[in-house]
Amino acid sequence: MQRQAIDVASFPKDRILVLFFEWQAHVRQHAVPMGYDAWLDQRYLQGPAAAVTLKQKRVVFELMHGAVFEVRGKDGRRRLFRVQLENDFPYVSFRDPANAVNYPWVAFPGVFTQAELMTLRRVY
Repeated sequence: MQRQAIDVASFPKDRILVLFFEWQAHVRQHAVPMGYDAWLDQRYLQGPAAAVTLKQKRVVFELMHGAVFEVRGKDGRRRLFRVQLENDFPYVSFRDPANAVNYPWVAFPGVFTQAELMTLRRVY
């Protein structure tokens, strides 16, 4: 049985801090010798295979941990981003493939418009 789509508006505001608090706990225990963004990059590469079905207003879509997706803006330009999940809560990191740059991780809610989500496509 497929799970019901989670409305991104239903995530509590403090949910964006869960991974930050987890990283801080590891740092206090001297278990992580790296900064927050490097730790998130490592988590992205080693994270469990997981997927979540989300809903933003009327658009229903699926994101997968460890995958790269793209959306297209009003101007038609594509925006690539990596996805990692923390108990169904998505974090994204935009990519600039032309310059081989991955930008810092941000919490998903509020990052994309409905129109952009309608163009969502998994790249790899």
